[in-house]
Amino acid sequence: MTATDTNTWILGLDLGERSRGAVRFAHWLAGPDHTVAIHVLEQWSRPYIRNDAITAVRDNVQRLSRELHVAAPATTSILEAASAEEGLAHAAEGAAGLIIGRAASVGEDVALRLGHVARHLLRRLPGPVVVVPRDLPAVGPGPILLATDLDAPTNAALAFARDLAAKHQRELVLVHVGDTRASDLIDDLDPHWQAARDAYRDEVARSFEQWAARHELLACRRHLAYGSIVEELQALAIASQAALIVVGSRRLGSVGRLFLGSSASALAGIAVCPVAVIPPT
Repeated sequence: MTATDTNTWILGLDLGERSRGAVRFAHWLAGPDHTVAIHVLEQWSRPYIRNDAITAVRDNVQRLSRELHVAAPATTSILEAASAEEGLAHAAEGAAGLIIGRAASVGEDVALRLGHVARHLLRRLPGPVVVVPRDLPAVGPGPILLATDLDAPTNAALAFARDLAAKHQRELVLVHVGDTRASDLIDDLDPHWQAARDAYRDEVARSFEQWAARHELLACRRHLAYGSIVEELQALAIASQAALIVVGSRRLGSVGRLFLGSSASALAGIAVCPVAVIPPT
């Protein structure tokens, strides 16, 4: 199955508890009529699957929806593919995006936070991919946070975040996290270093203002911080009870991804709210 409706979201189903938060968030994000729930049957498992597999999948979706007090997706399907990530990526072609659960609960300290399917899909990015904490208690009442590096790859993420904020009548908050420019070999009390750091931060603030003006976003609240991108976004999401964090990503080779894609994946693995990773247009 390939979704061709750009208003349709694909909800990737894990038949365990990992899908709970994703089912809840899909109801808020797209509603039951614009959500297609898909469980991928990996080809190696075909000989071992019971004949009523589709019934079992639909029953599980109905059960989760009842427990979460949300309407079940209008369409639930099984897709056969070589791997779960390949099947979900194929299903997401032409759709609005893909919603998946992650392995770790909020605050859970486990080695594999995302799960291998989520990790591979964030590398592949067939379109917007939203990773949802498995135990998401509710969609936060706060804003949609857009993390920007003030560079062109953020443009697709900006369009996504702006449209979503308007649709759901949420505030759009722009977030930029600058480099701390810290070093163990530099004395923070040195007046020359303090002056240089202040000049750098003034320049970052001007660049942020210019970026917002260029995209006609001066009416949006802006949050400028310095430090770890993941830690600062997590702290702001907690403080603001954010509904969603939106980040842009480059489609990169394995070496580039190791450095530039790590922040999005790390954030998706620990965030208290869903994280949408948006590929360039």
